[in-house]
Amino acid sequence: MTTNNPYARPLMRPAAAPRQEEGGNVPQCTTMGPQSQRRLTLQERTHQLQSESHRKKQKTGQQTLFGDRAFDPLKDCEVCKGKIVGRAVHRAHHHLCNNRRGGAKTKSTKAMEDEDKRLQNLFAAPLTEAEKCSGKCLTKEAAAGHFAPRAKSKIASSSSPAASFLKPMMGTPVNAEVFCKAVTTKVNNASFCQKHDNAKAPLAMVAFAEEVMEKIVNKKGVDIHNCFHGMTMTAPASEKHLDPHCHSVVGQKQLHVDWKRMFGLDVPCQHCKAPLQNDRTNFSKNKMLFPTFGLDGPPQWCVVQSVICKKGCWSRFDANNSAILCNLPAHAMSAYPVDAKHADGDRNSHVGRDATDVIDLLLPTCGNGELCSRLLCNAINRACVARAASCCSYVAECKPFGDEKCPPFIPKDGSHMRSCPPLGDTIRDMHDAACGSSNNPWKISDHDRHTREIQGVACSSIFAQDHTHEVTKNCCDKKKLGAEALWDVSAETGEIASAVLVPSTKTIHFSHAATQLAKRERFKPKAMHSDTWPCKSDYWSRLLGHEIKGRLGLFHCVQRMMWTLRKRYVDYFRAINSLLNAVYFYNHEDYEALLRALKDGTLSNTKCTDDDIMFEMKSTKTFRDRCGKHLRKEMRPVHSLRAKLDEWFHRFKCSTSSGTEGRPALGRLDPMTQHPLFTSETKVAWTNCMEKAEHLQDPLPLTEMYDVILPNENSKHGLKQHLSRRGESCLESFHLRLAHFANNGSMRNSLADNLNLTGTARYNLSIRHRQRLSSMSLSDRSKIPSAWEETVPHFNHSELAWVNELATKAGMEEVPFVVEPLTDDTGERFFSEHLEWMTATKPKHDPQDRCLCSTCGVVPATPMTLNESPQQPTPLNNNPLQQQPSELPIPADAQQQPNELPIPADAGVDNVTADVAACLPMPMQLTMMAPPVFFPFHCTPPQFGFNPWLSQNCCSRHRQWSTRPGRRGRPPHDCHCQRLAVSGSG
Repeated sequence: MTTNNPYARPLMRPAAAPRQEEGGNVPQCTTMGPQSQRRLTLQERTHQLQSESHRKKQKTGQQTLFGDRAFDPLKDCEVCKGKIVGRAVHRAHHHLCNNRRGGAKTKSTKAMEDEDKRLQNLFAAPLTEAEKCSGKCLTKEAAAGHFAPRAKSKIASSSSPAASFLKPMMGTPVNAEVFCKAVTTKVNNASFCQKHDNAKAPLAMVAFAEEVMEKIVNKKGVDIHNCFHGMTMTAPASEKHLDPHCHSVVGQKQLHVDWKRMFGLDVPCQHCKAPLQNDRTNFSKNKMLFPTFGLDGPPQWCVVQSVICKKGCWSRFDANNSAILCNLPAHAMSAYPVDAKHADGDRNSHVGRDATDVIDLLLPTCGNGELCSRLLCNAINRACVARAASCCSYVAECKPFGDEKCPPFIPKDGSHMRSCPPLGDTIRDMHDAACGSSNNPWKISDHDRHTREIQGVACSSIFAQDHTHEVTKNCCDKKKLGAEALWDVSAETGEIASAVLVPSTKTIHFSHAATQLAKRERFKPKAMHSDTWPCKSDYWSRLLGHEIKGRLGLFHCVQRMMWTLRKRYVDYFRAINSLLNAVYFYNHEDYEALLRALKDGTLSNTKCTDDDIMFEMKSTKTFRDRCGKHLRKEMRPVHSLRAKLDEWFHRFKCSTSSGTEGRPALGRLDPMTQHPLFTSETKVAWTNCMEKAEHLQDPLPLTEMYDVILPNENSKHGLKQHLSRRGESCLESFHLRLAHFANNGSMRNSLADNLNLTGTARYNLSIRHRQRLSSMSLSDRSKIPSAWEETVPHFNHSELAWVNELATKAGMEEVPFVVEPLTDDTGERFFSEHLEWMTATKPKHDPQDRCLCSTCGVVPATPMTLNESPQQPTPLNNNPLQQQPSELPIPADAQQQPNELPIPADAGVDNVTADVAACLPMPMQLTMMAPPVFFPFHCTPPQFGFNPWLSQNCCSRHRQWSTRPGRRGRPPHDCHCQRLAVSGSG
């Protein structure tokens, strides 16, 4: 049975296909293919042929600057062309042919040839006896003229010493008037304006750069150092030629970035160390100027030399690239007004050193890149207003144009300001890249330096640990990252020893960071403060030893009761002061000295009475804020503390429970709201405080609980400052600052980590600076104003160490700065890097919540392959006394000192190993392995076998690239990265 398919392809074409009628069926073609049924086939074919016929042939070979084919003697010269085929052409060579002979020579060419011949004859002739050791030219007049001071040239414009190009040149004085006349002529030329219509720089600045390049830089016989100050030349002012275009660029600076010409330096290649050679500048190629934005007005315009390695790898660099700047001498590097770490060669503009110094201070506290961008833009706008006011004032007073109509001042947008500064996002990207860049003379990035500074925090007496949640708002995709809180630790000095993001407040989530902290050589605490003590006291005893003394934090104990009180109650501050007085009291000597200073007026410049101190200061928090640093707190004994708390509770409660016997309530209702001071949660918090009163005592004597800073000689009150060593108060004050680091909402994790690391490291540095004041002599402190004593003078001690090294090489007996040494990298990571490590490795834990990863606890006996993570533990044996060697090689020192959890002195081996083995399945095997070796980021790890550190993030740029979302292409590496050395790539 056959069926007729109306959509079937026809098998044959009918001999005479009838024309389709309206409403009729479509005839079935039998031989027509799909190609001929396309309606636009012939049209497309016609257009294709037309495009091929009119298409210009691609030019091959060398081209001229205008795109034409360059002159070739074998093709364009008839004489040279005939010699190839053996034909003699009796005519002259082409005027562009280099085979011409006997042509007319110019006067300059003849003069040069005559001078060459004269010098050759002079040097070839031997010296006569009269010329040997002759003092013919050593006259008094010659000596006086040689050693006479050089006369300074008169400068027509006093705008800058860089305008000292008034020295006569080629018989014509090149001064401010000459330059202004040439610039005015060019900006009024229509062809010049049309040619440079798309230039980033103002037309007057382009014209000034052309005159400088033609008459100074490229002119033979001109001493360029007399015209440039370093590498900078300032556009001068002229009183004769006052065109608005010329006047708008007065004071703007042009930089000629050429290290060979300006400083005589041979810059080595970053890959093969061969000397780089100058090729051409950005201005000679396309008349473009490179802008550098700053806070002192309009941008500085740079003529940047391009250098190339012609003897090795043929790499090309810009002279203002960060890789070039960091290898220059300090005196040459400072001539370019941009920090090496901010001179990214991939950007079309740079930000000056004066602006980046301000940005480094602003971004860690607010993270507002838009504010930094507005500061750069405002500098240009204010400079435009100042130039316009100066021009209009001079024209109104001097009338330089006479009866002619005065031309208007040029507009700001499109003429005076053609290149805008980078926006806020670009500013943040620039700062993020600069924090991870090691292109600086001390060869360590800010990220690695801040990390190692936090790793170097030591503790010898008390530390405090706590959680905070406000900082997680700065993380990008907080839910995706899993950041719920931040766990941090402060030492007795208040320095932050560790800060990591954790998915919850459980002990297992900060156990790895706590174990790494306990393994530091200089972290040997005697006591600790915690907001949950005595909860998890067994964990801290096993981690730090049974001799550790745990205490409940004073701040948390009091704060939990304060949160339950009504703040708008009429006697709120009186109740708070009574509560604090029940828990602790001030040292009598300190309190007496403080009252004397208040009543004498030496502390507040106003003599205070007893009523002022009681009702105006103590009734508010003013007394604690202004005077708390001069007072030491002493905790009350346990029974006295409980009696005081019981008295405080009955003093401010307003009702007594029915059916109970006890002291009556002495409190009152608020007269305005008729509400009591206590809420329903106050009694529960008060009961918990009564139960934990024994954990509030200080673990050390009062003399060891405070660091004393003596008063400055210029101080009138003479009061000492006492820095608490409890650590908990400093930790809570750090939480308030930490919430403002990177305070710009959700931002990329790398930038948030860099800003948090910067803020944390500088916070620790400010604490160490205050401690350094206590050890300074009074004579040294008298040189510093008392109001500026606590201001940290320097943040980058690696830079100070580099300056001290230069001073030592120069032969100075004393170095100029006191430097804090930078500790070696311990492998700890902070903030989101720790959470990303946990998410990737998922370390195991024992029943006591201790971390069992390869760097903290017991490692497996199964050998690790190259595809496995080096920090993922494998199954262990339930019998720890039977160990079998691993297939991985273990050094001898690692076998003597295995990387295991610290075992208390009074605990047996069986007890500890039983705790570890209780959580492990059967049968398994226990093997001790050597701890991994961590190298500083700026050092190259040695090449031996498999290197797990190199397999993950080998350098700072690779680490940033691996954490960047949506990454594409090959990962970048630092110039000192080991992978570049292995592969030999650039």
